[in-house]
Amino acid sequence: MEEQFINLRALQEIDMELKNLQERLAVLPRRVQELKRAVATANAELEVRKQALPGHKKQYKLTEVELRSTEEKIATYSVQLYSAKTNEQYKAFIKEIETQKKLKVEIEDKMIALMEEIEKLEKEFKELEKSVAEIEAETQNKLNVIETEKGELEKAISEREKRRGEIARLLPEGLLRRYERIRASKGGLAVATTENDRCNGCLSPIPPQRLLEIARQDKLYLCEACGRILIPTPNPKQASDK
Repeated sequence: MEEQFINLRALQEIDMELKNLQERLAVLPRRVQELKRAVATANAELEVRKQALPGHKKQYKLTEVELRSTEEKIATYSVQLYSAKTNEQYKAFIKEIETQKKLKVEIEDKMIALMEEIEKLEKEFKELEKSVAEIEAETQNKLNVIETEKGELEKAISEREKRRGEIARLLPEGLLRRYERIRASKGGLAVATTENDRCNGCLSPIPPQRLLEIARQDKLYLCEACGRILIPTPNPKQASDK
């Protein structure tokens, strides 16, 4: 029976290692998606900035057309000014020239504002473009690390699954079925030690007499509180020999 307890303990340790490895493997796809989502968000912002530039440049070109039109009107009215035959005509031309000059100043101010905005957008776009390139490079490095980690975890899982099969075959079929049933209902922990005179699975105290019985390892005992298989806590020498 003592050998069965040793095998049970070894099987439990392998199963806990497998559980930990599988949990680590399971989170990798989420980490990959989070990294890819961050890159997609950065690229989306870059595209927004990129799309803003053509609109501003088009608006600037339209304003240039307005400016030329205004300058042409000023020139035309200036020529017509000298051909005015009446004082009223002269005053009308003067008024039109002043109106167009005022409009020209407004257009020029608008062009300056647009140019400043274009320069700002271009600067921001270049900075963001550089930042996105850095994010993509950093993300690719992280993805490479994750891919390496995935391979290592899959290899470790495969090795432990092989070892688990070897240990499981050493246990009587009935005992293995009981172990699997308890493990399934207890979050993966079917075997508990009697550390500090308690079941280390549920921390319930174990009566002294039962501790002595468990220590003999001549019979299978279950925790009366949680139903886990109880085995003596291995001493340091046993742990190192194992």
